[in-house]
Amino acid sequence: MTACGIWPATKCLVAVVADDDGCVVEKARKASYADEARWALLDYVEGHHGLDCAFVVSASLARTDPIARLAALRRAQVLLAPDRLIDDLRVLAYPPRASARQLALLLARLPLSVPFRSQLIAMRLQLPLFAER
Repeated sequence: MTACGIWPATKCLVAVVADDDGCVVEKARKASYADEARWALLDYVEGHHGLDCAFVVSASLARTDPIARLAALRRAQVLLAPDRLIDDLRVLAYPPRASARQLALLLARLPLSVPFRSQLIAMRLQLPLFAER
């Protein structure tokens, strides 16, 4: 399963794609916090790595940034990693100042690990209760 981990940095979102063996496919890609840049990042990843590439984001990023919702609207598989799991792995795997690239790669590799795969939650879009006028 090819997966793309997305992590927020200070001025942009950082995306890293890992293949079925967990190897980095290409250098990290960056997208500014503009909707057009988010859409272009999703378009690039799907265009170069296939429509079956899963996007893995933290639960907090899914709540605070529209990138996960945009990916789900494109009918992409979006997996949410619990914040507690990421915090625990961050402490174990990286020094205190892990880069956004390292954390995006950590997210991309989570679906490959059987113990962690079960903790990922598939994002589902919820329809609004009332139609907007």
